[in-house]
Amino acid sequence: MAGDVLSRLGLVGLSHRTAPASLRDRIAAEEAMAVVWADRFAGLAAETLVLVTCDRVETFLVADDPAEAVERAAADFAAAAGLERLGEHGYRRLATDAARHLFRIGASLDSMVVGEPQVLGQLKEADRRARQAGRVGPVLDLALSGAYAAAKRVRTETAIGERPVSIAAAAGHVARDIHGDLSSLSVLVVGTAEMGELLVEALTASGLGRRAVAETGGLRPAALARRLEARLVPFDQPAAAIAAADIVVCATAGAAGPSISAAMVRDALRLRRRRPLFLVDAAMPAGIDPAVQALDGAFLYTLADLERLALDGRAMRAGAAAEAEAIVDEELGRLVERIGMRDVGPAIRALATRFEHERRQALADGGGDADRATQLLAARLMHGPVAELRRLASEDPALRATAEGLIRRMFEATKEEGGS
Repeated sequence: MAGDVLSRLGLVGLSHRTAPASLRDRIAAEEAMAVVWADRFAGLAAETLVLVTCDRVETFLVADDPAEAVERAAADFAAAAGLERLGEHGYRRLATDAARHLFRIGASLDSMVVGEPQVLGQLKEADRRARQAGRVGPVLDLALSGAYAAAKRVRTETAIGERPVSIAAAAGHVARDIHGDLSSLSVLVVGTAEMGELLVEALTASGLGRRAVAETGGLRPAALARRLEARLVPFDQPAAAIAAADIVVCATAGAAGPSISAAMVRDALRLRRRRPLFLVDAAMPAGIDPAVQALDGAFLYTLADLERLALDGRAMRAGAAAEAEAIVDEELGRLVERIGMRDVGPAIRALATRFEHERRQALADGGGDADRATQLLAARLMHGPVAELRRLASEDPALRATAEGLIRRMFEATKEEGGS
């Protein structure tokens, strides 16, 4: 039965939903720790998969007694975290609940940011390491293949990953809309406020090629340039510095007026021969003259603009998440069905072999008389079930009733199919 296969699967873990990052870091602060934990759990289970990300530390175990294996793994996690037990910081799943959890991870439904694509790659990397170590067997192989199928459908059939859900992600989204591929483009940061650094890091994660920090005086611009691995460029001729960039992030703080005027941007666009310029005003108060928005080729976004995009993205993903959950349930059902078909296959083949043997023997014993042969075949096929029902009648009446009901359903279904 399908349940017999998945009943060997168990899971224990901690995530951003149940435990603070400081506690998770005591167990596994880096992805490389997954190998250490996999080695430690090798004696607990026949199959093991350890997943370590910034959001979670989890191990999937396949054992004859998965509940015991899960408790022992949970005790090891607790000891590493300096706890007597995981308590509410951890969670455990068994059988199909563990498989469903794996499916939801692959579909990024259990991530801090629903719809983010990184976790699927992290799951595949954990899978690769486990296979190299010989720790993925038939149960995990089936569960992982089902999780990948669900993740693919979620990505292709829903809008779960199409819209940004944070201000930083929205900046990257707009930058790609304006410029396309970011790998050959550059960003200029004017000012050293923290939001500017966060935006540049997000743009870099989106594939941005080059970074520069405007030299506006003091020690902070040089320090920011070092942190961003960016060039420090003069800003005594603002139009030229702006023209050399494709994206400008203004992150000044406390300035008396706009640090970037409409005249600066107009001159920069002339030098750029009207190639588009994406500007983000992340300053407090405003650091870019709002009149820039009226310039042909200039695309000015404030933090409020990016926040609206992020809110729209969150609303869209919330709706897509419901569709994704339905896909996960459907794919889990398919996995159970596939396992069930695989498991009953040997029994069906053995039954067919037995029936064919009895048919041939009845034909031989009937001496060419078809009526006699069919009577013999029917009697011989009935003998085993009748004898077993009589035995159950004396030893286990309740099981006998169950067996009778099963036989009745099987043969009534056959009768209905034959009469249709």
